[in-house]
Amino acid sequence: MLKSEAQWLGKMIYSLDENTVFPLLNLGSSSEKFREQEQPWIHEFLFKPAKINGNLVIHADLKQDTGINLIGDLNDPQFLQTISELNIKSVICSNLLEHILNKAEICQNISSIIPVNGYLFLTVPYQFPLHLDPIDTLFRPNIEQLCELFPDLEIVNAEIISGGKLYKCTSIPPILYVMLMIIRLLLPMYQPLRWLNSLRYSLWLFRNISVTCVVLKKTEKPNLQTPSPPRMPG
Repeated sequence: MLKSEAQWLGKMIYSLDENTVFPLLNLGSSSEKFREQEQPWIHEFLFKPAKINGNLVIHADLKQDTGINLIGDLNDPQFLQTISELNIKSVICSNLLEHILNKAEICQNISSIIPVNGYLFLTVPYQFPLHLDPIDTLFRPNIEQLCELFPDLEIVNAEIISGGKLYKCTSIPPILYVMLMIIRLLLPMYQPLRWLNSLRYSLWLFRNISVTCVVLKKTEKPNLQTPSPPRMPG
């Protein structure tokens, strides 16, 4: 997650009534180490304020690791049932959809677990290099394309957020990051497949990157009844 992305999401989340946001489910959360050390801005802008205010955030992921509260697969009906019993109010899904093949099904499942008046905070890369985790489908939607995956939800806010140059977007000092990348590129015989991925990534080092961010809300749709035909005069 980019720092500017985390700032935008935090601004959106904490501008809303906390009673309509929390408990908040964080899908594809990764580990506590990732959120607090590798990309510390995630914790700083998204989850630290919730912790201070005593609001519940449930971190969910496929893998078991420190700081993951719920382990499961969004393709699994039993996992979806477990989520439905948590009484969550909203969901954050960041940089997940580009790593799955059955986007339509997953998006439908995500939509189904959001209650009426609940929110979905959603981000997907827009301009970004290939990053395997373990796959990358190169799904890089604009705002309209992303919202189309959630026809049951209404758009509240949306923006394509710039992250600046790629080499400046890590927790590692930029100069050191570039040096490490150069050293890696000089060693093609060490893990050749990973070297190829590093080569692709390096082509973006000095390019601007960005991410598509949207906030969606599930609103109660009115029950539209077909009016009775007018009575003809006798």
